[in-house]
Amino acid sequence: MSKQEVIICHDLDENLNKAIAQCPHDKLFVLVDEHTRELCIPVVSEFDCIKNAHFIYIGAEDVHKNLETLAYVWKELGDKGASRHSLLINLGGGMVTDLGGFAASTFKRGIQYINIPTTLLAMVDASVGGKTGINFNGLKNEIYAVRGNCEAEVDQMVLE
Repeated sequence: MSKQEVIICHDLDENLNKAIAQCPHDKLFVLVDEHTRELCIPVVSEFDCIKNAHFIYIGAEDVHKNLETLAYVWKELGDKGASRHSLLINLGGGMVTDLGGFAASTFKRGIQYINIPTTLLAMVDASVGGKTGINFNGLKNEIYAVRGNCEAEVDQMVLE
């Protein structure tokens, strides 16, 4: 894919498998926060397409959309052997998709990523809205990056 693609899916396993197949990669990573770890990982962990993924867990809420968490994600990617050809799946709300997209866009000059927003706001703001970034110096979304070259938004896991 050379541009952002929004996938409205009826079968998350099937659509995620297709999105991952469109983004050639050597290693797969999944970024989740405390909420999506508890509520979503039990659903997606059985999918064959992410059975061999490396999971990165971060704190929930906007307070974690900062340099410290970003550095942690970069460190986890590096420690787990991510290369320029790796793929990051951001599974969560706006904080996860913002921070994860920014981490992917800036790690090793940018790696590919797929957002799976879990809230309506994340679907229309952080995922499709086009912004990836972190809060800095008391200001919201003060540091940001333009999207990479292989993104898909898989709009399915809305938690109510």
